[in-house]
Amino acid sequence: MLPEETDWSALWRELANRPRIKPTAAGKKGSFERKERAQQFEVRTKKRNEERKDPLLEYVLNDLKPGETVLDIGAGTGRWTVPLAKKASQVTAVEPSAAMLDILKENAKEVGLTNVEIIQSTWEAARVTPHDIAVCAHAMYQTPDIVAFARQMEANAARRCYLAIRLIPVDGVMAELSRKIYGNLNDSPNFIVGYNTLYLAGIYTNVLLEEGTFHWTSPDMGSAVDMARRHLYVGDSTQYDSLIRETLEKRLVPKDSVYQWPDGMRSALIWWDTHLKEGKFAE
Repeated sequence: MLPEETDWSALWRELANRPRIKPTAAGKKGSFERKERAQQFEVRTKKRNEERKDPLLEYVLNDLKPGETVLDIGAGTGRWTVPLAKKASQVTAVEPSAAMLDILKENAKEVGLTNVEIIQSTWEAARVTPHDIAVCAHAMYQTPDIVAFARQMEANAARRCYLAIRLIPVDGVMAELSRKIYGNLNDSPNFIVGYNTLYLAGIYTNVLLEEGTFHWTSPDMGSAVDMARRHLYVGDSTQYDSLIRETLEKRLVPKDSVYQWPDGMRSALIWWDTHLKEGKFAE
């Protein structure tokens, strides 16, 4: 008997539809909170940039040709937008969060960029003109239909599309907990699920894997448990708290006054050519 084939599209949809943020009381999620979260995101981003280079971004920059235009989807505070705009003739940044865009504008202004156009919108609702390349760095995790997301990128990229997406450690703590709780190693949308979903839809991508892993750390075990619960999307349920704590106590390593995880930030860059032949991009 042949093993049952994984429905990768359904798995991506299920992972994407898991609640991203714990519900808050009415009136608590106002503009100040959104601004504060955007500022916290920017602080983490700058810290990460200082601690390590982004080889995936460097790859895209090296591939960018003189005079080309870039569409940056889910631009956030401009981690990719700003360096891309320093080389491209124009970058259009699509981002739904006004708080994120306020910081992006400040970052672009700080280095004197005048070639960044900003569109406040989700990618699904965005209306843009085609650019030479389209990029999306870690901003596709909440879309249930990654194939439609990618097809929309294709329709607006004359030459090439890029997706930077998380590569989960197969032997990590989160993979172990996900197997025990959900029956598979996927705690969230990731490269393995996304790649296979696109492949079965006829989108054949090239792959560049980031070397090494930037390991997560937690200041104490309580913080580590909270972090695991967020990544597992268990909501208010305390059903798995004992399992989570027992697993973390076995797997996390005390190091330099913090607990180091075997899990961490590692990404893959997938890309494919589009070769649009319309409008100003015709050969």
